[in-house]
Order: sequence, then C-alpha cells, then structure tokens
Amino acid sequence: MALNRNHSEGGGVIVNNSENVLMTYDHVEITFSDIEPMPDAFRGTKKGSVFLTPYRVIFVSKGKDAMQSFVMPFYLLKDCEIKQPVFGANYIKGTVKAEAGGT
Repeated sequence: MALNRNHSEGGGVIVNNSENVLMTYDHVEITFSDIEPMPDAFRGTKKGSVFLTPYRVIFVSKGKDAMQSFVMPFYLLKDCEIKQPVFGANYIKGTVKAEAGGT
C-alpha cells in the first residue's frame, strides 16, 4: 500500500507506463478501522474516485485532505467480502496489509 503517491494536482490518477486503467468509479467512500494508533490521514470517511488497474486499486480523494491517494495492490488485499445489504449501498470489506519494510 502507498499513501499520496498516485494522484495529480488536477485530481486525476498517475499510473505506471506498464499498466492501464480498466475501470473508474466516482462517488466512492472509503473508511479505515482497526489501525492502532490511527494516523490523521486515515481518520474519518474519505470521498473520491476509485481506479482499477490489472495490478491494484487506487483511491483518489476529492478536495483538500491529508489523504490525496491510497494504493492497494491486489497481493496485499486479504479477506475481501462483497456485501449487498437489503437497505443500504453495496460495499467491499477487507484488509490491506502493509508491505514489509514499508513506512
């Protein structure tokens, strides 16, 4: 995972030359839990867009927030579940592990 490495000043996404964006979803919310201690960049619900590439999911927030982008490579995603409640929006719940040696 990486924080604030894949966004452009104009609110777009930056991807490597070897990958392309397969799908984009706007009006997405992301929330973090079970982080101790909780850094300021991860507090609260973030709103923005999600970009799906063959290798990772990239969240880019809209507005001025401490978290401008958050990258989740597929090999670091664990225990993912797709939830479809009767009353409420569909969502994906899972765990993102930090890369070994990452900060």
